Amino acid sequence: MVKNIILYLVFEGFLLFIRILPGFLRQMVGLFFGKVLYYLPGNRKKVAYNNLKMAFDDLSDDRIKEIIRKVYINLGFMLVEYALTPGLNKDNMTKHIELEGEEHLKKAFDRGKGVIVYGAHFGNWEWMGIAISLMGYPMAAIVQEQNNSYFDRRINQMRQQKGVETIQRGMSVRKAFKALKEGKCLLILGDQDARSRGWRLKFFGKTASTFPGAVQLARRTGALIVPAFMVRKSRGKHRLKFYRPIEIGAEASMEEQKEFLQELNHITESVIKKYPDHWLWLHRRWKTY
Repeated sequence: MVKNIILYLVFEGFLLFIRILPGFLRQMVGLFFGKVLYYLPGNRKKVAYNNLKMAFDDLSDDRIKEIIRKVYINLGFMLVEYALTPGLNKDNMTKHIELEGEEHLKKAFDRGKGVIVYGAHFGNWEWMGIAISLMGYPMAAIVQEQNNSYFDRRINQMRQQKGVETIQRGMSVRKAFKALKEGKCLLILGDQDARSRGWRLKFFGKTASTFPGAVQLARRTGALIVPAFMVRKSRGKHRLKFYRPIEIGAEASMEEQKEFLQELNHITESVIKKYPDHWLWLHRRWKTY
């Protein structure tokens, strides 16, 4: 308990420090912090290395290490951007986030049945839901509870201040269903290992347990699925791209649902292949199989 409080207070102090720095120094701090994370001891770099070896047979060790280093640097930049989130609003958002394919989101939203925004732990995924909310779309997101309750409460408070309703993973079905029935956008990050709850599908050619929730909710509610990913263009600059909506009929068989979910895996995979240093390789994606 005391340790969690101390860590939280240090974290809050760091965020305050970031906010008072001039812009160019903030980015330097993000770069520095990412490098520090990279050189800290731990097994996450080994997990990332093994994941990259599974996904890309032809990558050299030097290239794999470079990708992992950039993954940590992205986390450093994310921390800086998290500190700046209170100042992000609908008037200045486009200075930081360029939009592409918004017509796909609007088309899906205008049906009035809600929209499932399907993404991944890619780029600055935290800013993705906030950006959609600032664009004027009612927004909810399924989130993972943090081990430190103080962090968890603070992060959710930040999301909610920017108009993002939070729904804890594990207790999410009823609330997610309700959000879609109310015509909201629902952000689901479906790229992590789903253990026994997932469907056996292919990801980078290897069998992976994949969360089926996006497809199941779409079939039950009539909501369209709009894949979306946030690409980091430069420090503090992003491009949020929305893809064509995917419709899943109420009569879709289990086999058809699996095909739709496999399509979402393929879309996610294609984006990661283009920007391999944007994805969070630190998670054991192929843990179940």
